[in-house]
Amino acid sequence: MLFWHVPAPNEALLISGSRRRSTDTQFRIVTGHGCFVMPVKQKARFLSLALRESEILESCVTIQGIKLKVQAVAAFKIGDDPASIANAARRFLAEQDRLEELVGRIFAGHLRSIIGALTVEEIIRERDRVAQEVKDGSHGEMEKLGIVVDALQIQEIIDSTGYIDNIAAPHAAAVASQARIAAARPIGSVRARAGGGRPQGAVRARHRDQARGLRRRDRAGPRPRRAGRPPGRGTCLAGGHRPADGVGAAAGRARRATSGG
Repeated sequence: MLFWHVPAPNEALLISGSRRRSTDTQFRIVTGHGCFVMPVKQKARFLSLALRESEILESCVTIQGIKLKVQAVAAFKIGDDPASIANAARRFLAEQDRLEELVGRIFAGHLRSIIGALTVEEIIRERDRVAQEVKDGSHGEMEKLGIVVDALQIQEIIDSTGYIDNIAAPHAAAVASQARIAAARPIGSVRARAGGGRPQGAVRARHRDQARGLRRRDRAGPRPRRAGRPPGRGTCLAGGHRPADGVGAAAGRARRATSGG
């Protein structure tokens, strides 16, 4: 029908001039179902309840006096309850296209105030805390505007002074030094440490050399006696047996008797 209006699931139908209105508002709010609008006597307008996104790029100064540019994004929407719809309708019905810009300015002001009380190190380590404090600080104003903030995230911190790079320089130098030491270390020592001691290849080679030496010694037999050197006491004779003490003494007396005669 020409005068039957049905709002979309993400819209609210606002009917002014109707006698059927609540005590809090001067217009009728319809969501989720259709409604008949009398021509001439009533006027219908639609207010979007869809999710919106506002990008924020704000220059801030920390408590240390360091200038930073903070880039953030906020996801928000007009609340679904009648009070939020009424508050938003009174303020943004004719300027729905500028809603992202207006909300972004509010967030930017709270972002400057929160970062002004923090150090650069705290901002880097605790981005979630900064975002939550911005949401909490703007909650009262957003409630008056009928806006619900679904998410606020800090995407990037831009430092034109080089302060953040100077903070990271000692850590980067230490990591680079450890990398150079590891690259210059011999491969064998690294494998030995990984194996818990001497390299396994060196141990096997030493055992192999010892086994070869024993085999060569067994094949060669007993060492030959040097020429011109008489066998002394305890010298091994042919056959590899040590002479008894009595036999050695008798042999000595016989040599002395022969030389004396």
